[in-house]
Amino acid sequence: MSMSGIVPTVVLDIALGIMAISVLMCLYRIIKGPSAADRAVASDALGTCVMAAISIYSLKLNTLDYLNAVLVIAILGFLALIVVAKFIGGGGDVIDRDNS
Repeated sequence: MSMSGIVPTVVLDIALGIMAISVLMCLYRIIKGPSAADRAVASDALGTCVMAAISIYSLKLNTLDYLNAVLVIAILGFLALIVVAKFIGGGGDVIDRDNS
């Protein structure tokens, strides 16, 4: 299946530029976020922006080779968000150990 000609190259370049701006905004929120929850949400959004940028780049190169990286980033981002949410909401213990 050929994807050439479906989306013009100019549109993909504009989309990659928008994704670059989004990544910078997420990095700013990670650095300046007033709370750990803000930083967690920004890091999840950063992962989403990176996945979208890789997908757009894959479409621009007319290949499906990079989509495996998108899947790995999605899985790792989900697991990281679960760990951070457990850390924030659970009082600091990421792993519950019953020492009784």
